[in-house]
Amino acid sequence: MLLGNDISEEFALEVRKNVELIYGIPNVSSAYISKTKIAGMYNLEYETKQLDFVRDTARTNHHQCSITFDSGNAGQAAVVSQSGAIEMDGILDYRYEPTSGNTRKVVLKSTQAKGTEKRYVEIWNSHQLERCLDVTDIHGKFYTDETFGSLEWSHSGKYIVYMAEPKEFDAAKPIYKLGSDEEPSVDNKGKDKEKVKEKPKAGMADQRKYEFNEDYGETFTGKRPPVMVLVDIYKNEVRQVEGELAKMRGVQPGQPRWVKRNIGNEEEKEFVIFTGYKVEPRHIGLVYCTNRPSDLYICDVEGCNVKCVTKSDYNARSPRPVIGKASEIVYLSTKIGGPHANINKLMHLDLDSLEITEIVPEVHTPSQEQTESFPSNFPGLYFNQLPRDPWMEMGSGNKLLFCSSIWYSNNVLLAIDICKKKVFTLSECINNQGSTSFLTVCDDGTLVVSISTPNQVPDIYFGTVSVNNNGNSVCVKEWIPLGLLSHTETAKMLKESVEHSIVKFPENTKNLEVILTKPKSKNDLSRHFHTDDLPPLAIYPHGGPHATCISGLSAIPTILTMLGFAVAQVNYTGSLGFGQDAVNELIGKIGELEVDETVYVAKDLAENKKLVSKEKWVYNGGSHSGFMGAHIAGKYPGLFKAIVLRNPVINLGEMISKTDIPDWCFNEIGLEFDYDMIDAASTLLTPENYKKMWESSPQRFYANVTDPVLLNIGAGDRRVPPEQGYQYHRLLKANKKCHTECRVYPNVGHPLDTVEAIRDSVVGFVLFYYRFLS
Repeated sequence: MLLGNDISEEFALEVRKNVELIYGIPNVSSAYISKTKIAGMYNLEYETKQLDFVRDTARTNHHQCSITFDSGNAGQAAVVSQSGAIEMDGILDYRYEPTSGNTRKVVLKSTQAKGTEKRYVEIWNSHQLERCLDVTDIHGKFYTDETFGSLEWSHSGKYIVYMAEPKEFDAAKPIYKLGSDEEPSVDNKGKDKEKVKEKPKAGMADQRKYEFNEDYGETFTGKRPPVMVLVDIYKNEVRQVEGELAKMRGVQPGQPRWVKRNIGNEEEKEFVIFTGYKVEPRHIGLVYCTNRPSDLYICDVEGCNVKCVTKSDYNARSPRPVIGKASEIVYLSTKIGGPHANINKLMHLDLDSLEITEIVPEVHTPSQEQTESFPSNFPGLYFNQLPRDPWMEMGSGNKLLFCSSIWYSNNVLLAIDICKKKVFTLSECINNQGSTSFLTVCDDGTLVVSISTPNQVPDIYFGTVSVNNNGNSVCVKEWIPLGLLSHTETAKMLKESVEHSIVKFPENTKNLEVILTKPKSKNDLSRHFHTDDLPPLAIYPHGGPHATCISGLSAIPTILTMLGFAVAQVNYTGSLGFGQDAVNELIGKIGELEVDETVYVAKDLAENKKLVSKEKWVYNGGSHSGFMGAHIAGKYPGLFKAIVLRNPVINLGEMISKTDIPDWCFNEIGLEFDYDMIDAASTLLTPENYKKMWESSPQRFYANVTDPVLLNIGAGDRRVPPEQGYQYHRLLKANKKCHTECRVYPNVGHPLDTVEAIRDSVVGFVLFYYRFLS
């Protein structure tokens, strides 16, 4: 990070302090609630994640507290006691056994000793370690992500299933270590071919070590595709699930869960149900993409009797056994292909009859009228995976599933009655804006959520589910804040310094909204940028393009607002949460429709609504919004005083051979992509395909760019190859019409989310803005 002559050390230090302050705000990542023996008292465990700018690492902390909560007494809640935060050092996941009364749990643990990683599966009973199983030599690293990961007890408590890397194959041995017994004997009769294959000649490496077996791209760089692992508690053993499952080709298991099925006249038998991603002929990128080909499969504990139980033009993922019905599941289903993120359907599957029922369908255009099944303006379901434990059973026998879903520019809490196929929204009593994230629910209807707004740090709230009118009405009358995370000076400062609103543009389109944050007043912090009557404008659209800016706390917009900017987080046509027709509207129009809408927002806020300066505008975009920013720089030269592009898409055609999602380059401009890679016209960069991609690419306009451009590039980005930004920087430098800088951050991927990259890139672009706005 370079300081210009006009930037003081004092100002740079002030910016850095505030960047580290905002990025250091803890976020609640998970929670677990249970009743105690004392009426009205609950035990709450929760985890927070935050960045540590001293140790340069992300930290996960475990917290535990006792809460008294009386929903009938004006909604009073009080924290009776709480433990100090305990860092989850080496603990990657843990899970309580459902039948143990919340006393027995399994823990996945990874430790480092003398530079060597060791992995363990621990079984705890209350506060006592019951057993510790060393699994270092059984498999590689644990998978605990939401795409593949899982950690689940079977209903009987006999088994545990999880996902992990397979064991690494043996490397070659030095010649001097070879003895006569190292030479494998060849079975001339061919009876022992497998053993001969597994024991290579002359001490060479296992031949499978160098077989092409690609990873799954962004966030999975260098990780071997996972395998399913079974812990047999009774036998005290851990093994990879093999059988038919291990021999399957073209299907990658993930997200295993336990179910039961009736087999003939026998008693119910335990099976594993899992998501099977179609991964042939290539391992295409999975993270952030809900349109991937996948089905649900079941198998027994030996990996045998494998059966596909879903099959359609829509995928199937995220299976969740229905509460009290282990032979039934619900799952998410999304149309395969097309936009990388789409609306979800919620489906129900009876594993005995294999009958599939649709619970919540796609919503193409939200209705302003309330229907028998949906509240007014319900846009459909928009989230990547179902919550881990989403269930509550009502007294009537009906079952409620809770989830958080994007609803226009907000994130709302939904309750779905899977028996009546009805959707209820539970967020309107909190505020008209904000992000409500479901955490956990107790069997008595006590809900725990995390709520934030653009000027409110995430905090934990309690509420009680009220079911009235024979289950036709489900609501939470009041949400009670616990104040576990919000009683800080940072939280107070945000409340006092930031105001926010959602701005709509009905004269343009109903699919365009902006989350507008502004400084409440001029102060010592905002004085550097907010020098006139109206604040300067920072345009900050989301990437994707099929994603959404949510009206919760977001670090970069918050930092810029505190420093004096009015920040417009733009949800353009194509954003999630506005109905599927809005998503489809952008297909074939990228680089035009969303770019024109974003420019319209800037001009309208300044010239018509008179909320921001007419002259002092800056732009900040990453990934697809970096693509948009490069378009704006080339099509509207002189419009912005400074432009920051983070891992931007610059040339679609040049991306295809290196990105982990080549289908994106086809689908977003309206071309079909063949996942089977049979049809050349829908797989390869033919001259016709390149022509259309070139016409949508901002590289076409690089010679027009006159505004200062700063590029922030993650050297390990698998989604948008770093070469996209490098080449754009070279072209701008060669053209000599604008000031351009390029910063490259090692060991970080698409989100630029390491502490090192965040510190330097965010402080760097704030100072970059200052140089060109002053």
